Amino acid sequence: MQVFRSHFGALRRHAYLFLLWMQRDIKSRYAGSIGGLFWALLQPIFTIALFYVVFALVLQVRVPELASTSGYFLYLLAGLLPWLSISDGLARSTGALVGQEQFLQKVVFPIEIIPATAVITSLVTQLIGMMFLLIFLVVAGMVSFRWLLLPVVLACQLIMTLGLGCALAILGVHVKDLLQLTPVLLQFLFYSAPILYSRSFIAPGYHKFFLLNPFTALIEAYHWILLGIPINLATALALGFWVLVLGLGGWLLFRLLKPTLGDYL
Repeated sequence: MQVFRSHFGALRRHAYLFLLWMQRDIKSRYAGSIGGLFWALLQPIFTIALFYVVFALVLQVRVPELASTSGYFLYLLAGLLPWLSISDGLARSTGALVGQEQFLQKVVFPIEIIPATAVITSLVTQLIGMMFLLIFLVVAGMVSFRWLLLPVVLACQLIMTLGLGCALAILGVHVKDLLQLTPVLLQFLFYSAPILYSRSFIAPGYHKFFLLNPFTALIEAYHWILLGIPINLATALALGFWVLVLGLGGWLLFRLLKPTLGDYL
């Protein structure tokens, strides 16, 4: 917990600088495009629509736990919205320090702000999408007290992605091949997590292997809170385990390698 406090404490001490960097990051991502910030919404909408057409309409995939005609659409939204945020934040944080190489060579700067900005700005689309998902669920009569736990699972996601994002950012400076490897790794994690399909599709003997994916337990926690799909004790324990490993381990690795950064920039 002391490590987590030091991580968030560093961001809090540089709050004004952090907000300025976030503003700069958002503007630079969409500068010059006609759609501007609307692309932050349009890109996930296109992605969700594509997967829905392929898996729900063409392949006719269904989720046994959700019998309604809109069940798969809600299942897809509940898992894909956090994943799009996670994958975008991790992909951008991997090259975040390398992309600011010339800037960091000239200016003394709290470098943890750079990957943290990539992770946190990627949450914007998820939060907006979650608002619409909750509206859909209200209309469908699926309101639940479990929704009160949404901030908890969102905090778990933030800790995991901040720790892993910082680790990838510092490793990306030391090992440039990581910039090409990360998209491949993210694709593997995506298809091995229960986002497009339910774990109930897989033989029970293989279920435990899914928990080796750090984000399986997180996605299933969202499915439980939003849709009421049950999770077992092993999934809950796996979520706590990966929060510690990625959050704590990633930040410790970042702090360990941070003093060597000047030798590689």
